Amino acid sequence: MINSRKSIAIFTCQVTLGYRRFFCEAVNQAAIEKGYNVVFYNFYGIVGSKHTDYSDYEYKLVDVIPFSQFSGIIFDEESIAIEGLVDTLVAKIKEKATCPVVSVSSFMEGFYNLCFDDNAGIDLIVRHLYDHHGFRRIGFMSGPMWHKDGVKRYHAFKATMKALGLPEEGAGIFEGDFWYNKAKEAAEFFAGEGKELPEAIVCANDYMAMALCNELKNKGLRIPDDIIITGFDGVEEGQEYIPRLTTVDHRRDDIAKQAVTLIDNILKGNKYPETSYVEPELILGDSCGCTRADPNVEIERLNDYADFSRTIHYYLSDIIGATLKMNIVESISELERSFADYAVNFGGYRSFCVMTYVDENGKTSLEKGMNAPTQKAYPSILVDRKGDYKGIERKVITTDEFLPTESVDEPRIVYITSMHCGDRCFGYSSVSMTGTGAFNEFYYVWIATLAVAMESLLRHNNIGELITNLEYTSIRDGLTGLYNRRGFELRSYEAAKCMKKGSTACAMVIDMDGLKRINDRYGHAEGDIAIKNLADIIGTVFKDKAIAGRTGGDEFYVFVPECTEDTAAIFKKQFYFLLSDINNNLDKPYELSASFGTFVH
Repeated sequence: MINSRKSIAIFTCQVTLGYRRFFCEAVNQAAIEKGYNVVFYNFYGIVGSKHTDYSDYEYKLVDVIPFSQFSGIIFDEESIAIEGLVDTLVAKIKEKATCPVVSVSSFMEGFYNLCFDDNAGIDLIVRHLYDHHGFRRIGFMSGPMWHKDGVKRYHAFKATMKALGLPEEGAGIFEGDFWYNKAKEAAEFFAGEGKELPEAIVCANDYMAMALCNELKNKGLRIPDDIIITGFDGVEEGQEYIPRLTTVDHRRDDIAKQAVTLIDNILKGNKYPETSYVEPELILGDSCGCTRADPNVEIERLNDYADFSRTIHYYLSDIIGATLKMNIVESISELERSFADYAVNFGGYRSFCVMTYVDENGKTSLEKGMNAPTQKAYPSILVDRKGDYKGIERKVITTDEFLPTESVDEPRIVYITSMHCGDRCFGYSSVSMTGTGAFNEFYYVWIATLAVAMESLLRHNNIGELITNLEYTSIRDGLTGLYNRRGFELRSYEAAKCMKKGSTACAMVIDMDGLKRINDRYGHAEGDIAIKNLADIIGTVFKDKAIAGRTGGDEFYVFVPECTEDTAAIFKKQFYFLLSDINNNLDKPYELSASFGTFVH
């Protein structure tokens, strides 16, 4: 692993997104204070709205995660929006992990659970609309019903409405996606032509709430004057959005710190119940009219966004230049240098490493295309900016070891990401950050750029190998492995040109006797065996000493530079000795026979 310190693994998705950045920072701060390494297995999931298959290939990373090597695991089930990945990870953790496992977003059987009380949170915000605003027509935009939190918050809304003596379905329930993509449909569902407008709509998370606000504005509705929209989760973007969202604080920072403390105390022998609940807190914002935005604050925020936008423009220019450079490299060392030179805009990092899979023949995934992980890996790229790997030897390690061991024994924060391009499986990357924060979104661009560059490099290597093989087959005899006529002429000519003036060389011709008789009586397959046996004798006698070729069906030429009559006689004697030996030891109905002629000049 990283070093001799104990490590806590965190399983999550897209650590830069929304609340997860602050959750990660809180985990990191608590773990570093207690002396633990932190290893994030950071899955990305769907790229954009179309590349849904990206997450399918991320699954392969699960097969090489060394679950048994960790002293604690934090599982953020709510963040994982890749269908089926939760079940896969839970099964692997239960099968292989031997450490305490803490679920920090929803109840997981067999784990310790630090659960946010979704039921209480939904109840809190619905009752605020009921008691404070006097609303009775309240709609609900749920999360996807395949997601545990979507189901849980859906049932919580219905339970609170029933408890208040209102219709369980309220002013309508629309199934969203916990993201921005269903907002237009939801706006039509709640505020379409001829429909009675709800007084308020509770959204099961803040992202859907912001998107719904935009779509309702497009319909000419004012928030909160015409309709109130509330969110859930308390993400940062919701508090920067205009109108600022009324929502429920998920208290991620507290949960993160408690999770690390829980693992630390369990390792020290303390006992804890299976489940502990974290109570919600209401955040009052402009979207329900309970607060109003401060213009001075908003002006400063707009100035900050202008600075940020300018920085993004510079970063994009850097990445475009680096992409062009990284996709024309011809070796992994060039790719490593390019990354070290250009990849400087995703945050301060100590080291970056790409572990490529290694097959049973010692070939890496950059030399041979792989569609599945292997049990060994090699640090093909290692950028060490702070000397953490000073003096270490780059070598093949098992995937149980996972990463090269640092030469510095200090707590580290490492983020692991799958390295693949389509179904091509290269390995995994690790980046060690300098502080307790995560990288920014540009890191994903670098990972994608690097994966495409590795695919290009693999194809370049394959083409090079193909050319080498074609060159080999163009001068080699397919049956015997000796040079063919073309190869013999080329190599003997090159050897002759390199000889000293006045020295002697020997040309030899070896004819196999009786090949036609063997072919006619025993078949051409047996004739090929006889030719191969004779070629093996020639190869043994003249190995590294001469240039030998099969120049016809039963005819062999040999060119021996720097050769005297005496040396030629020794070769001839060795040849007939081996010919006699093979005839005595091979159980064949015929004897190998050959005529041998030499000419020294």
